[in-house]
Amino acid sequence: MQVELIELVEGRARFLLRGVTPAFANAIRRACLAEVPSLAIDEISIYDNTSVLFDEQLSLRLGLVPIKADDLSLFRVPEECECGGAGCPACQVGMTLSAEGPCTVHSGDLRFSDPGVKVVFEKIPIAILGEGEKLMLEGIVTLNRGTVHAKWQAGTQCGYKNLPEITISDRCEGCGKCVEVCPRKVLVIGEGEGKVRVHDPISCSLCKLCIGECDVGAINVSAVEDVFVMKIDTDGSMPAKDLVTGAAGEIRRRATSLSQQLSDLA
Repeated sequence: MQVELIELVEGRARFLLRGVTPAFANAIRRACLAEVPSLAIDEISIYDNTSVLFDEQLSLRLGLVPIKADDLSLFRVPEECECGGAGCPACQVGMTLSAEGPCTVHSGDLRFSDPGVKVVFEKIPIAILGEGEKLMLEGIVTLNRGTVHAKWQAGTQCGYKNLPEITISDRCEGCGKCVEVCPRKVLVIGEGEGKVRVHDPISCSLCKLCIGECDVGAINVSAVEDVFVMKIDTDGSMPAKDLVTGAAGEIRRRATSLSQQLSDLA
């Protein structure tokens, strides 16, 4: 297996995965979506809510606010914590929210007991409070996986496709029809060549509209079966690099556990 990096920013990673099966590529995608632990507001106690929102609506909005930590490795999933999920600083962080209208309550108004824990985006609207309306609550933030609830999904847009392979034969007359029909501008007319050339093959969606427009059959588009273009986006609660690394670690952990169980049965 080989990995070739295409793009890496804080919340997005694109890379080529070579020499693997579709099942393995899909395992990376699924692990990024639901297997890597992240922080989210788990339980809340509402003491005063005179806003127009029902308590259930307010709880849903708070649960979906992305939360990050300076050092996520300091936290444990409750079931895997030494306290057994009873509640301790290693698996729980306290959270409070207090506001009185008229105002708009944003995610940045949340306060956490651990200074290393904070919201990813401070301007997510939670509720609009009118004159005299109040909102007072407290809750806990825990680390868990997306398999338990969607609010713990650190991955957002995670997907993959086979690497496109585009070839243009000498029969190309440079008419430009394929260039015009390509929705992702993968093909261009080479300057001074009068022929079509491939500009950005990775962006190709394998729609093959260019093949239908070519009267002389000069274009061939196919998929490389064992090479995949992976795209991983996060909600900002962790860098894309850490999400992919964590996904690979979760796959290894599960494989090791399965191997051990099979050995015990044997």
